[in-house]
Amino acid sequence: SYYHRDLSHPNMGYNYKGIGTGVEQYVDKVWPQSDHQMVAGSIDEYLSSEKPFHAYYMTVSGHSGYSRSGNAMTKKNWEAVQNLPYSDDVKGYLAANMELEKALEHLVKTLEEKGIADDTVICLATDHFPYGLDDDAKLGNMPNLTELYGYEVNNYFERDHSRLIIWCGSLEDKEPIVVDAPTSSFDILPTLSNLFGTEFDSRLFPGRDVFSDADALVFNSNYDWKTEYGTYISSKGKFTQTDKSVKLPKDYVKNMKAKVRNKIRYCKLALDTDYYRHLFS
Repeated sequence: SYYHRDLSHPNMGYNYKGIGTGVEQYVDKVWPQSDHQMVAGSIDEYLSSEKPFHAYYMTVSGHSGYSRSGNAMTKKNWEAVQNLPYSDDVKGYLAANMELEKALEHLVKTLEEKGIADDTVICLATDHFPYGLDDDAKLGNMPNLTELYGYEVNNYFERDHSRLIIWCGSLEDKEPIVVDAPTSSFDILPTLSNLFGTEFDSRLFPGRDVFSDADALVFNSNYDWKTEYGTYISSKGKFTQTDKSVKLPKDYVKNMKAKVRNKIRYCKLALDTDYYRHLFS
């Protein structure tokens, strides 16, 4: 599905079946639709509203598949990627996602023209790996994803490896702050909450503020986990230390396994018991 929501205009939306309430007027009726058209058409809806504003975009131009005949964005941007040293599937993926690049370029340029780029934060995050690149998408047999990433994809952490980008115009003249410790989507909310000075109880989040001194921890529903000390793959029952010259704390692997089990149990119970409704009722 394709969806855009601006919190000051909650009825704006468009989905792939063509049932919309506003945004469909901005995009061509092709598949997938253009992120650039979505942003260019909708940006005045919130920039002209009262400040502060908050807009949420779910992009769609990078949706699979990636053939020129089946993906309008791949076809549109093919000339820019056709000479890259990749297979057609990977070039098609890159071409499709160039439409998001155009959307962000348009957004940043408009913010700068209106003189509010320094007061605007953009958070760009992914919701899954590009599973449409490989037909079967099985670990150890993902040739296109391996080609895109530049390494063999053999476990879920290698498969789900991605980027989180937080941008503000006021930081353009400064060196980028790179967080290379393990992070995940769980960390986005506490990180942004701290950056915006929002009061919250960190005990209620499974993630951490990535700029804090809290220990880095990434885990998934398979009970795999990753820290700055190393990576544990549950299906193999194996922990691989990042730097073998570093001495691990006593019972480190045993304690981390228990911690991850507890976090996963906590996450499940928070949903099953509607805990936040109870907490904030």
